[in-house]
Amino acid sequence: MKVRSRGDGKLHFAATPVPSPTKASMDFDQLGPYKIGPRLGKGGMGSVYRGENVETHEVAAIKALAPQLATSEGFRERFEAEIETLKTLKHPGIVRLYGYGEQEGTLFYAMELVDGRSLEEELKAGRRFTWREVVDIAIQVCKSLKHAHDHGIIHRDIKPANILLDKDEHVKLADFGIARLFGGTQLTMAGGVLGTADYMSPEQADGRPVTDSCDQYSLGCVMFALLAGRPPFRARSLPEMLQLQRFAEPEPVRRYAPDAPEQLENCIAQLLKKDPEDRFPNTMVLSRHLEAMRRALSRPFDHSKPMPGDDGVAKKGSKLPVDLDATQAATGQVADEVGDSIDIDVVPTAMRNAETVDSRYEPAPLATSLTGPGVKHFTTVDLEGTRTRQATSPSVIAAAVGLVALAVAAGWGAYQLTQPYTADQLYSRIHASSADPSVEDLRSKSKEIDEFVTRFADDPRADTLRTYQDELDLDRQQRRFAVLARGRGDGAGLNTAERLYLAAFAKSDSSPTTAAAELRSLLALYEGVDSDKSISAKQRQRIGAVLELARRQLAQLDEIIAKQRRVDLATLNARLAAAEAMATEKPAEAKAICQAIVDLYAGDAWAAEVVGRARMLLQETN
Repeated sequence: MKVRSRGDGKLHFAATPVPSPTKASMDFDQLGPYKIGPRLGKGGMGSVYRGENVETHEVAAIKALAPQLATSEGFRERFEAEIETLKTLKHPGIVRLYGYGEQEGTLFYAMELVDGRSLEEELKAGRRFTWREVVDIAIQVCKSLKHAHDHGIIHRDIKPANILLDKDEHVKLADFGIARLFGGTQLTMAGGVLGTADYMSPEQADGRPVTDSCDQYSLGCVMFALLAGRPPFRARSLPEMLQLQRFAEPEPVRRYAPDAPEQLENCIAQLLKKDPEDRFPNTMVLSRHLEAMRRALSRPFDHSKPMPGDDGVAKKGSKLPVDLDATQAATGQVADEVGDSIDIDVVPTAMRNAETVDSRYEPAPLATSLTGPGVKHFTTVDLEGTRTRQATSPSVIAAAVGLVALAVAAGWGAYQLTQPYTADQLYSRIHASSADPSVEDLRSKSKEIDEFVTRFADDPRADTLRTYQDELDLDRQQRRFAVLARGRGDGAGLNTAERLYLAAFAKSDSSPTTAAAELRSLLALYEGVDSDKSISAKQRQRIGAVLELARRQLAQLDEIIAKQRRVDLATLNARLAAAEAMATEKPAEAKAICQAIVDLYAGDAWAAEVVGRARMLLQETN
């Protein structure tokens, strides 16, 4: 193969015959500027070595891809395109890419060597994570994924082996782009599918288009595994696992991790929804949801313990983001050995396990080309994005000019900051993330919304923003009720409607049917209250707000109840069918099943048909 450069900063490959690979062809003393040390791991797509840069003495993990990949149709083009894409990633929570190149028909790249272990290694060693640890890990992963998703990059293979903890337990994501890079090869791979089936989204298992919601589903599987010590589903074969990912509902995670709060269980359940539209809008919303949950459910913080900062790195004495109110509430099988999971990734990642591959990197912008003994091509990625290895120190005059320019720019920036936003600027800032912002987006823009309504009250767009203010008021009230429902906070001063709503809301998780009935009674009690002049306007406004919350909560409960009834009805029909099948040979057992159905569901209108059939079978077996 020849490598040509057309002066556009990209590689252009021209294929030439490559000799049949042998074991010896993967043995190198040096790749690019890196002296090759011991092999850290080996997988179906190549090997990973410890390497040391002979010029800078920088240690790295060197992944040498199997030589046969060079002849795989379209692989070189995907390799080039994927490297160009991944160089846009630059985040402390993503493993860095140092450089990439080719030698003797073998493609390779150098990555940051993380001093630590993967979550997979931690699980296999028997570690069980507390729910707070799981939330903190998930928050850091969310921020790394948000950075990637903002650059149009989907990880596609989130799993414990690709989530690394350094020696300070900061999270690093590895193997970005690997799934897409190898996904189109014609090489034989286990099951013909790339990725880990235990953590694969239904869309991937079904061959549907991949979106960033796939990463959310996989993260939900990882969170489940960290809490339970096992993934959400277990299967004896790959086809069975793919079928489970597509259609099966996972068990509640608290069955395996009873100390986990219900709010976290609900969050994981939402991440594991089969329909991507039912998951979170994006990973930033998920991150804020988890941060709010962490604050709302935790004891007072120990500020001597590192907590995740906005950059995804724990800082001693730091607090969670200040835009999350201290009272903000979260809305929204004995453990088996993880080693039994069905992992079909042909390039597994680890950090110290010699039987798996150590694969981790964070790409960044292109810099300079280097050469070394036997090197066909090697390109170094400049972590700063602006300097090269040949760069010289600026002269004193250039430095002075730069300082003057910087001072002028700073002065102009300070002047601009003192100028109030125009109506158009404010409106654009409010809708920067979406034309139809979520309540999470509105919370972060509440000051801008209030400023617009105050300064530009006659602007036609102010009416829309007033509806946003109403939505934020409802959101604040709902979060307060959520805190009170957990027995925290002072409920003094609530009116009758608010107390009734709080009582019903507190039953929503444990008894949704009872809660729904109480909410219907509340709405009936205050029918027509908005026109009742015997009640003050202020009280009517408070009652109206809580009634709106009741309607929304009732709509959610009705959906939950309907789903539960569909599940229960399917179960009852199955049990009744079993009773009918055994009625002749085992009449006593059949009668017991029928009597149980009648006793449990005789008063439920939705079960009337199956109860009637059970009664008929009882009569026939007497």
